[in-house]
Amino acid sequence: MAMNLWQLYMLAIIILIGTGIYCLLARRNIIQLLIGIEVIAKGVTLSFILGGFFQGNEQIAQAIVITIILIEAITAAVAMSLIVMAHRHTGSLDIKDLRRLRG
Repeated sequence: MAMNLWQLYMLAIIILIGTGIYCLLARRNIIQLLIGIEVIAKGVTLSFILGGFFQGNEQIAQAIVITIILIEAITAAVAMSLIVMAHRHTGSLDIKDLRRLRG
């Protein structure tokens, strides 16, 4: 059974989103959680590209993807700065250690 291009892209999207969700559920390190969120975002980005390609609106899909990538980069930078500050206060990157930061 040969897979066509659409099925191959859908498989890649499912694998990316599934890997990201697994990373969010199984990990306790903040950086690994951030990487999981980024992997999920890449799967969503790929789905926008695929949807735009099959609808014939490649330019609109590419504009949306560029916007998603821009927002993703800003979010990653802010999240990394918060992670650095949390590490300075707790000395650890474990999620459970962040509970001590409550006011």
